[in-house]
Amino acid sequence: MAAAGSSGWGWRRVLRLTLTVVPPLIGVVLIGQAVVASIGGDIRRWEFALGAACLCLTVAGRLVPEE
Repeated sequence: MAAAGSSGWGWRRVLRLTLTVVPPLIGVVLIGQAVVASIGGDIRRWEFALGAACLCLTVAGRLVPEE
C-alpha cells in the first residue's frame, strides 16, 4: 500500500490544475462577451477588467507547489 500523498491526485495538484485551467477560460469568455457588446456600442469596462483579472489568476496556479 502506498504512503499517503505519494501517489494519486493530492489536493495541491487539484488546486493547481483548477487555478491554471478554469480562470483563464472564464476570462476568455468574459473578454469575448465584452468585445461582442462593444461592437454594438455598449462598452463594459468592468467586464474587460474582470476578464483580465481571471487571466492573471493563472499565475496564482503556478505559485501552488507541486507534490
